[in-house]
Amino acid sequence: MTHNVGIIGLGMIGERMLLDFMAHPAFAVEACWDLDPQICEHIRAQHPQAPLKENAAAVLDHPEVALIYIATPPVTHVDYGLEVVARGKALLMDKPLAIELADSRKLVEAAESKGIPNVMNFAYGAGPLVDALENALAAQVIGQLHSIEVRFQFPSWPLPNQLSAASWITNRNTGGMVREMFSHYVYLTHRLLGPLEVISAVLSYPEGEEAAEDFVLASLKCQEIPLWLMGGIGSPHTPRTSDWTINGSEGALRIGEGYQLLRAQEQGWEVYPVENSRSPIEARLDQLADMLAGRSHKLPSLLDGLDVQEVIEDLLDFE
Repeated sequence: MTHNVGIIGLGMIGERMLLDFMAHPAFAVEACWDLDPQICEHIRAQHPQAPLKENAAAVLDHPEVALIYIATPPVTHVDYGLEVVARGKALLMDKPLAIELADSRKLVEAAESKGIPNVMNFAYGAGPLVDALENALAAQVIGQLHSIEVRFQFPSWPLPNQLSAASWITNRNTGGMVREMFSHYVYLTHRLLGPLEVISAVLSYPEGEEAAEDFVLASLKCQEIPLWLMGGIGSPHTPRTSDWTINGSEGALRIGEGYQLLRAQEQGWEVYPVENSRSPIEARLDQLADMLAGRSHKLPSLLDGLDVQEVIEDLLDFE
């Protein structure tokens, strides 16, 4: 069975997902659009097979489209999401869910009340790595859990592949490293271990600007397990790094760069076995196809996205 998709937003993530949808046998992209004419011209030149439309309404109202993916700036997510819900179509939303919590709650309530299938696009939303982590924790391969560490450091913000989003991703009120990067790890922790609570947070911002944070040091708690977050912008020569580490009485597990799962050994970090017949995005799209076909799936919902957003906004507003 093929599921027809519409995409609103064709920037960095939207373009990548466009190609992923077109490559997956369970999906066909029937309509796509971006507000920026230059981005549309880029898509037209690089991907002439992409079915570009003249406006968002042409995507939303396309009679063959069953699922709409929203990959626009977060401040527009709720408005587009409500349009999708009003049309009774399934909704895939990029993270973060939104910026204003009241708006996000309105969208979640609308989707749930109408029974609209809905999913958040978190990097660790589903797939072999997440399954391997869940199985390892259930088997207590690292013993009794006692702490979690999240670290990231970037040479600049925005990153080179985020330049098309620079107008909003660098803004304190709409973007920033915490919303864009930490959200993925908040969801992963929430899924594996339960909800997070912010205990303390220190953020620094470029002086005299409305720019997003350039450093964060925060303490959170998941049940009784502490989570420590540290992230910031180094120099232009700083290599990009990010990791999520869970420590136990008999070792540690770490998600290294991207989707590599590691286990601490006496001699250092070693690769932990993960079934890899499907790439992470292929695995998430497999799950998405299951959802649309009415089968069980493991993907996060808009409600999960709201839970993540509440933690993120609590951290950013911490006093």
